[in-house]
Amino acid sequence: MSLGTIQVRATRGGFVDRIAAIVGSWKLGWKIVSARRADRNAALILGRALSGSSAVGRLVDEVRTRGHAQEHLDTALRASFEEDRADFATASQWARPFVIVRGVAARVVLQDRLRMSLRTRDEALERLGRAALDGLVKAPREPFVVDAMNRARDARARLSGFATHRATLLEPFGGSLLPDWTVALGREISAFGASVVRVLGNQFVPRLPALAGLAAGWWVTSTFTDSHFAATLHSWGIGDGPTWAVSSETFDRLQFWLPIAAAAVCSYLGNRFAKRLRARYVLPAPDPRGTAPHR
Repeated sequence: MSLGTIQVRATRGGFVDRIAAIVGSWKLGWKIVSARRADRNAALILGRALSGSSAVGRLVDEVRTRGHAQEHLDTALRASFEEDRADFATASQWARPFVIVRGVAARVVLQDRLRMSLRTRDEALERLGRAALDGLVKAPREPFVVDAMNRARDARARLSGFATHRATLLEPFGGSLLPDWTVALGREISAFGASVVRVLGNQFVPRLPALAGLAAGWWVTSTFTDSHFAATLHSWGIGDGPTWAVSSETFDRLQFWLPIAAAAVCSYLGNRFAKRLRARYVLPAPDPRGTAPHR
């Protein structure tokens, strides 16, 4: 234990000691971030080494299956580009832009699936590496596996040492340099933000027809008026306001019917779009009667 830590323990809660603990905790925090990244990379390398070795097991099979899925997506990307080149050569001039747009859209989807596949593969590799470190997977004695195992153990020991040092440094202050009320405040702010997002998702979208009606009403009042004198002045640039004059009956009809029509059209289009989207992309539920054995 260092002298600085002993002094912090001797004078609990002192201002100077708290500042020293804050600075030391920040330095250790940066080291812990770097060590945690190194620990994860070492676990990934170990998992990759095990997947290419003679190791067997459920986790090893899962990693190898993820690798096959990634190879399949890579092949699909190359096939998409080759298909676009072939279609571009035989398509007419007006259809060639659609060939390009189709290919770009298809490859965006494939790239997204590839990123997700790589992320799940890395997670499986990390799980495999950590399981080998914990003795849950029997690692073969192949040289590259042994070297990866030693590197992963060193990275884990380095991270554990930094974490232990930081816990010892913060022990006189209850394990945290921040007051308890800041933790509660952060929790409440996070809960409030989640509530705002949930309300926006559940309340804003269903109210789009009402918003369309309000927008239509605002457009009517800012565009039309039943005062010919005010419309003439506004058309000359005197004052701000509507420049189209209509009769009082027409103005009342516009104020009443146009917002209703805008809300109805918005609701109709939204329902039709959602219905067509579900019909095109959502798989139908399997019919339990169709799976019954025939007699």
